[in-house]
Amino acid sequence: MSIVYSVSRYPKDDERPDSSTDVTAVGGTAWAELLGIPLEQLVDVHPLTREHAERVRQLTGITLDLGKYDYFLEPSAD
Repeated sequence: MSIVYSVSRYPKDDERPDSSTDVTAVGGTAWAELLGIPLEQLVDVHPLTREHAERVRQLTGITLDLGKYDYFLEPSAD
């Protein structure tokens, strides 16, 4: 079993994402370091905030527009 990591974008005040980008190539270790949690605990959905925005852009090329959207790192089993 492997883990697939996605960055999902939700319009503010909406429960459905309008986009999801596979960011598995970045690797779980980099995501765990960014979020400040052990890799083995990187199994839940985690919000991405202003403090994460620049590093997310460096790792993925995704610019977080936090004024219009909420972003989450969503791991899932493949």
